[in-house]
Formats: sequence, C-alpha cells, structure tokens
Amino acid sequence: MKRIFINTCIVLSLIFTVNVSFAQNNNTASENKSERITHDLSGYHWKVQGTLPGRGLEEKFPEISYDHMGDALNWATAHVPGDVFTDLWRVGRIEDPHFGRNSVKAKWVNEYEWWYLRIFNVPKEMKGKKIDLTFDGVDYACDVFLNGKMLGSHEGMFTDFSFDVTDLVSFDFKRRGRNVLAVRLHPAPRRYSQVAGRKPAWHGDYWVDLVPTGIWKPVRLEAYESAKIEDVYVQTKLGKNGSADLDIQVELNNEGNSDELVDIEIEIKGENFESKTYSTTIKKQLTSGVNEFKTSIHIPKAKLWYPWDLGDQNLYIANVSVKNSKNKLLDADNTVFGVRELKMEMNPGYTKNEVENPWTVMVNGKRHFIRSGTWGGPPDIFFGRASKEKYEEFVKLAKAANMNNLRIFGWHPTEIPYFYELCNREGITVWQDILPIASLSLPKTEEFKKAIFSEAISVVKDLRNHPCMVIIEGGEEILMTASDPLHNLNLMKELGEVVKPYTNLHYVPVSPLSDHVGIKLGFKPKESTHANGLFYGEGHKNMEQFFNSKDFAAVPELAISSCPNVESIKKFIPEDELWPPGPSWGHHWTDFDTFRTLNFDALNTQATGSMQEFVDATQIAQGVIFQYGLEYFRRRKPKSSAISICHYITFAPDMKWGIVDYYQQPKISYEYVKMAYQPLLVSLEHERRRWLPGEEFIGKLWVVNDMYKEFKSCKAEVVFYDNNKKEVQRETIEIGNVKEDSSKKYATVNCKVPGKLGDQFHVKIEMKDKSGEVVSENSYLLLVGDEKVDLPRLREIGKEARDKKAKYGSHNYLRYFEGLNGAKGIKQADEKMPTVKEFDKN
Repeated sequence: MKRIFINTCIVLSLIFTVNVSFAQNNNTASENKSERITHDLSGYHWKVQGTLPGRGLEEKFPEISYDHMGDALNWATAHVPGDVFTDLWRVGRIEDPHFGRNSVKAKWVNEYEWWYLRIFNVPKEMKGKKIDLTFDGVDYACDVFLNGKMLGSHEGMFTDFSFDVTDLVSFDFKRRGRNVLAVRLHPAPRRYSQVAGRKPAWHGDYWVDLVPTGIWKPVRLEAYESAKIEDVYVQTKLGKNGSADLDIQVELNNEGNSDELVDIEIEIKGENFESKTYSTTIKKQLTSGVNEFKTSIHIPKAKLWYPWDLGDQNLYIANVSVKNSKNKLLDADNTVFGVRELKMEMNPGYTKNEVENPWTVMVNGKRHFIRSGTWGGPPDIFFGRASKEKYEEFVKLAKAANMNNLRIFGWHPTEIPYFYELCNREGITVWQDILPIASLSLPKTEEFKKAIFSEAISVVKDLRNHPCMVIIEGGEEILMTASDPLHNLNLMKELGEVVKPYTNLHYVPVSPLSDHVGIKLGFKPKESTHANGLFYGEGHKNMEQFFNSKDFAAVPELAISSCPNVESIKKFIPEDELWPPGPSWGHHWTDFDTFRTLNFDALNTQATGSMQEFVDATQIAQGVIFQYGLEYFRRRKPKSSAISICHYITFAPDMKWGIVDYYQQPKISYEYVKMAYQPLLVSLEHERRRWLPGEEFIGKLWVVNDMYKEFKSCKAEVVFYDNNKKEVQRETIEIGNVKEDSSKKYATVNCKVPGKLGDQFHVKIEMKDKSGEVVSENSYLLLVGDEKVDLPRLREIGKEARDKKAKYGSHNYLRYFEGLNGAKGIKQADEKMPTVKEFDKN
C-alpha cells in the first residue's frame, strides 16, 4: 500500500526456522478472534458537486463544516464505491449514457472537477490507536482533505493509498457526523497514451470516448497500535506423499520511533473445508519503518486447488497477528490462498525456430488446456453500476459455457477483488494483463516508466495470492499498432523484470508475439496469434480457408461479433430507430457490412429482412464461426494449448462483441461455444462447409479429452438431417477407450449431401460411455452450396464494405446513413429518420 507521509524505511529480510504445531479445527469462529479495527466509509452517505476546474478551491469547499443545514445540504447524493456518471444519472442530471446517443450529450462531465463529501463519526474503539484513512482506488487523480486540512494527492487508478489521520480526527459525536472528508477529483484525462497502465482506455471500437471517473473502490478508517501488517504473501510448493511447503512472507510497518519486540503468530487452516490448524509463533525485533520476514510451514497432507475440470477448489486461510511483549494485540490481517504448483512446459511438435517460449500451463502436474474468453469487463464501464450480482452471473455463465479461464487483456482494467474471489471458488483461472496497456505508442519519459512500474508492483502484490492466477502479461497489441514498437517491447520486457521479485507467475511481454511486427523484432513465427483476421478481413476468406492454415502454440484472441438479443436491443435503442436501423445502431458500433459478410459466410444469406432475422443470423454466424475455430485448435492439442474467444462479455450495451450481452442474456452463439468448450468433446472435422447437392460429404470424427479421467468403451452415434430436419442417415461408430488428456481421430464419416442449392443440412453426434450415459454431444450446421458461386459473392459484399470505409473512414458510422452524410437526392435527418439503405425495404 502506498502511504503518503514522510518517513525513513528500513527493510529487513529475515528467514526463520520454526516448529509448527497443529490442532484439530472445526472452522467455527474463535471467541478471541483478532481483527484489525476498521470503519467502512462506503455507502450512500456521500455528496457530490461539480465545478469548473479550480472553482472548488476558490469557494473553499474543503472548509465546509459538519453543520446539518450547511453548505453541502443540497449537493447531489452519491455512492462510494462508484463513479460520477452513475451518481449524476441517478439524480437526473444526465440521461442514461447507455441509451441511444446520450453519451455524446454527457461529455461535458469530463470538463469539470468533482467534489465528493463524507461526514462521519469515528468509532470510540479507535481512540488511543494509530488511525489511517485508506483509499483502495480512485479513478484517476485526486486531492484529499480532512477537517479543512489537505492530506495529499494521488494519481493512478490501481494503487491504494492511505494517510495518517491520528491527530486530525475528532472523537466528538454528532448525530450526523463530526468529521468532514472532502475529495477533489481532477478533470478526467483526455489522452489515453499519457495515462496508459494507470487507467484503461475509454475509446476503441466498442466505446464512445466518454471517460469514467470516480472513487471506484472502498474508503475506510483503519486503527491499529504501533505496528501494521502491510502485506501477507503465501507461496506453495508440492512435496512428497501429498505434502506441501508454504513459504510465507509478511511485511510489517512499525510506525513507532523505537525498536519493539513482538510475537508474530501465523495460523493456517482450511477456509472452505475442515482441516487441522497449523500454527507458529515467531519473536522478532521490529525496527522503525518497514520490516519484512519470511518463514515456512509444512502441511503433511495438503488439499490442492485445481481448475474446475481438473479437480477441487480447496482454499486455505492464513491468519496473521502481531502482539507486543505484554501480549497486547497490535494488528491482525488474513489472506485466502490455494495450495497449487504452477509450471510452464513447451508445446510438443515445434522446432526451436518456430516456438521458443513455453505455452502449456501445468497445474499440480496436470495439463491445463486453456478454454478462455476475454473478459471485457467490468460488468459496466461505470463502476457504480457494476454490482456484485452482475459479477456472480457473468462468472457463473462463463463456467456453464465450459470456460476454465478468463483473460483480462489490456483494453480493460484489473478487476475488483470480488472477481478473483469468485474465480478462486469456481475454479476458473485468470490470464491477466497486469496493467491496461493496449494498442498505442507508449511515452518515453522516465516519469511515465516509474509510474507504471509502481502501479504494476501494486497490482501484482494484490493478485499473487489468488490461486486462479496462472499467467500475467505486459501489453495488448502494442507492437502492430505502434510507431516505435521496439520501444514498447523493451518497456514491457523491463516491466517483466520489475515484477519478477514479487511473483513467480509466468510473464509474457506482449500479445500477440507472432504478428508481422513481432517476428521482425525477433519472436518466433508460431508462438501466439490474434486470430481476428476473419472479422477484419471482410469477406477476403471464408472461415474454412482462414482457420485451416493456422499453426500456433496459443491463440489469446479469436474475434467475431454479433448483435445482442432483440429484447436487449430495445433497452438501449430508441423505439423509432429499432427497424430499419437508425443512427443509434451506428453509435453503438454496429458494423452492418461486416455482419452482412459474416452472415453470408455462415448462412449463405445476408439476413436483412427483419430485425429478428438479422439479429438471429449474426448470433448464429458468430456461433458457427467460433465453433469451427475453437474445435480446430482444440483438435491440435497438445501442439496448441490455449484458445480464447474475443469477447466473452463487454462493459456496455453494444452491437459488437460478446456471447453474453450487457444485460446478462446469453446469445445463440453462447450455446455453440458451450458445445465447442466441452472438456470431453466429440468433434467432426470438415474442411468445407459448402457441399454440392448429392456430393459425398467427408468428415473425420475426433474426441478431445481435457480431463484426467478415462472414458471406456465409448460409442458415437452420427445422424444427418436435411433442410427440414428430416433424418437421412444414422451411423454408430465404435470409439473404444478415450484416454485422459488426449486428442485423437477415430473414424471417417461419409454421407450423400441432401437437398438443393440454398438449403442447409445438419449433423448431430451423441457419444455414450460403457454405461450408456451420454458423455458428449455436438451438432453442426452445414450448407448446400456452390463455392464457385458463393465465395466470389462473399468477396463482393466485402468490397462494398471496403469502398465505404475508403470514402468515409473506418470508424465513421455516418457511412451507413445517407440521411446523415449528405448523399445526393436523399432526405436528410431534419426531414426523415436516417436508416441503413440495405435494411430499408420501403
């Protein structure tokens, strides 16, 4: 934690040999349980007011008194944790920024400074102790005042910070509070490049240049004696015969002016299961300033933490307390962790000239094939609307879709602690860009470098005890988009060295490594790729041509877009713009031409006849493409070891990414991903999706097993259906035993293609084990079509898209609305609601 005060820090690193005692524990709360005294200042007792920059100090806002009928009586009600936009929306000062094009009208908010006020009493239990005022996170820069005195300033969203307020607080009790806390939020930054790493981007191809700002994490008072526990870090190593060794590091800050002899008590026990308690007491002489010590505890029969498809999610808790020589409690803290050992291994099948980095995550000796989705979170870009219930629902849906990993990449912030707690308990691992650094050229000043390094250390220390964490990363797409990619790369490599002393997690400097720029800078050609070319290629290739040529160890992104569900669209698009699509569709990043190409590729139709038809088609196309790509990479196991769809969710209602929309509603594509991500997957490889009528369809039957469980005497039933879902062929195939952690081709499947040109045909597969239980099932949508006719038409639609972008620019949605772009002979918006001509049949 960043303490804003003047002090001389002395760091001592001592290693102790200890005797460990243990006793039976029934996990009931102890009557003598030691906890730090805290007073949470979160909630609705805050007020907010905006002024032009500098005006708040001119009006002496920090000197506002605690009088009930005082100057802040009619300030707007606010909530902390939260954000300015949500507070203003709740009281009616702005319209919902997510609806229609309201976000454009709310940009004035970023030109103001915003003052947050909290009046409170201090609990009497804190009297006589050291008292800190602690902020877990402020977005982005602030000044803090207490009872009229300036405490200090802070900049950076991801570092917590605190102030010693022992001598500033009043213990007088007033019914509505006696102490006045004022926080001045600086006007929001306007250039992402200058704050990258300390604040996520607020632009990109699914947001609208509205800059969130606010006190986004809790604020509290903390009381303790002279010594404070600043950090507890538990590293775990597996030993022989099911044992584990815990290497425990504790950081203590002694704020007294003299040395002090203390007892440091450590207690380890099961957090979500019954276990013995392992404890030790260590005597240590604390010097003034920061003290660090390390010790080890041995657990004879440790219960391990695994991803959900590999084992159980056992969690331990480490309780740490500090007492002086008179047995008086000075401070106490705890952390939850899991016993698990991570190792990275090379992917087989590549030469050193193709791949030189390890991409296979091994958890407790088991291969963890990563089936991931990029977490486009938080659940709302406005933190005041990102409730715990939304986090719970999104994480639950990810697991239900058979994801065993979520990737937080550089367009999105490090998450709140509750997200990682959910992942710990659900057995979902996390692939984490340490800081939000994405798609830009990074500043070259020492000041910038020092700032992001400090932020990165803070983030790593916050995350490192979570067993869900498996990979950390530097920057997102900062080679291919940068004017000086070498500078970016060197900075990200240096970042990796900076955080190395604080974690043993595997670090990847940038993603992807094997784009054209990465290869020029020395990375090998088959390390990692962002398989987004089908989306951005606009009909240049169909999905089969695109995926079947890919050969990479890891795929951190595979991007395809779709619309939200119709009922969701009605919540953020004005009624008079619903259909034919009006400008608000464009404002929410609908790429109509890309959708037409993807729809035609997957379904052989552009599907522009009605809103329901179009929306369903985009979701089916997204699902079919995801299914084809995911199964392709999964069959390559163990040569490929990680795949992530882009995105799983996004933080605002948009017409772009995600298989679950902003309103927590799964799309049709969600079911396709759920099938393709089954830990035990029966899969039909097919090099083409278009087949002529009467042609012999040829497919290859595979089974991929990511679990460490063998399935014996399996059989697969393969059924073909025509366009009317009428059965045309059924075949039972003997699979035999499916080995654990395997991928294997078992048979070739043939069928005469039913129907006529323009039809669809379908395949359903059901695999049963020896007992007759269905252990995996799958289905495929295929086309009766002529590639010689359809693929040139696909490219024509793509050319239409490219021609519009060449004329209007790729990020200008006015290209779709002739009623807004001055097209000759077309009524403009002052006479008629503009619509997309390809969708307007009138």
